[in-house]
Amino acid sequence: MLTVINSDGSCYREFSENADSAFLMGNLSAEHNPFPAVIDSTWEIRWSFKNSGLRKDFPLSKAVYDSIQRITSKTVRIRNQKSKEDILVFVRRNYKSVPEMDKNFNFKKACEWSKMNVRHTLDKKRRWFFTYYTYQEFYPKIETGLELPLENYMTHSESLYWFTGKPNLLEGMNGIEAKEYTTKMEENYNKWLIQNWWNIEYKVLIKNYDKLSLKPVSREHLQALRDTIFESNVNFSPDFSMEKTLNDYFKTNAFSVLWNKENSPMKRSEDSLNKKFSFIFPQSFNYKLVMPGKITQSINAVNHGDTLVWKLSSYRMIPAGYLIEAESRTTNIWAFVITGLLIIFSIGTIFWKAEIR
Repeated sequence: MLTVINSDGSCYREFSENADSAFLMGNLSAEHNPFPAVIDSTWEIRWSFKNSGLRKDFPLSKAVYDSIQRITSKTVRIRNQKSKEDILVFVRRNYKSVPEMDKNFNFKKACEWSKMNVRHTLDKKRRWFFTYYTYQEFYPKIETGLELPLENYMTHSESLYWFTGKPNLLEGMNGIEAKEYTTKMEENYNKWLIQNWWNIEYKVLIKNYDKLSLKPVSREHLQALRDTIFESNVNFSPDFSMEKTLNDYFKTNAFSVLWNKENSPMKRSEDSLNKKFSFIFPQSFNYKLVMPGKITQSINAVNHGDTLVWKLSSYRMIPAGYLIEAESRTTNIWAFVITGLLIIFSIGTIFWKAEIR
C-alpha cells in the first residue's frame, strides 16, 4: 500500500499484489480481485514480470500470458522449485487533492478494514524560502466490545508498546530482562482475550445448565466458581478448551454433552465468539509514504531513503487510534533567485550612491 503526495497537493494511492490468471486477463470481479479496494476504470493497472519494467498492456492477452507461463515452467524445471506467480500487478488511483482522496477512497466491503472511518489530511504552508507539508492519516481506535477492559491487565504505556512499539519500554534492558518483560506482557494480553472469551461462553454454559444429563455441581455453585476455575485451571493459551477445563476440574465427562450433541449450544456460541473477536484482522499492510522534498519529521516510521514505511495492522488500533504522520519541506528556488537579485541590486545601489558622492 503506497501513498504519494505531490508538491502541488495532488496525490495517488497504489497497491501491489500477485493476481490469478483470470484477473490478469481482465476479469476484475470480486471473486478474482486480490486488492482491498474495488478496481474499476478509475484505477490505472500495470504489471511486471520477474522484476522487469512496468508494462501497461493490461489486460494480458492469452498469448502473452501463455508465453510467461512457459518461461516460468522452464525456470521451475531447471531450478527444481515449486511454481509460484511471478507477475506482480500494480493498481493506482490518482486524486487531484488529499481531500478528494479522503472523500472517494474506500476499502471494499469484503475487506476487514471497510468499516473504518479513516481520515486523510494535508496541510501545506508556503513560506518565503521553503514550502512545508504535513500529511496525516488517522485510523480510529477499534472498539472491541469486550466486557473486561485491557487496562485491567496492563498499563496504558504497556498496551501501547505491546501493540505499536511506542513508547520504547525496553530501553536500558538487556536481552534477558527484555525477554522476561515481554513474556509477561504476552501472558497478560492472552489472559485479557481468553478471560473475556471465558466469561461470555460461561454465560451460555449457565443458560444451558438444565441440558446436563449428570449435574456434578449445582447451578449456583457453578456460577460462583467461574473466576476460580479460570484462575486455577486455564493456562492462558489461545487453544484452551472450556469443555476439557470443566471436565478436568470436576473430574467428570458430564460437560461434554453440551459440546457433543447435535446443534450444540456451546459450539454455536464458539462460532459466534469467533465473529465477536474478529476485530483482530488477519489483513495487514506494508504501508509506504512518499512526500515532496526532504523529510523533516515522521511518527512511528522506518525511513528508507525518500520513502517512509509503516507496518499497518489492526493490532495497532486496539489501545488507541493510530496516526501516520510525516512532515517534509521543498525549496522555493524562485525565492532564492529573487532574494539574490535584491541583494545584488542593494549592493549596486550602495556603490552607485558612493560614486555620486
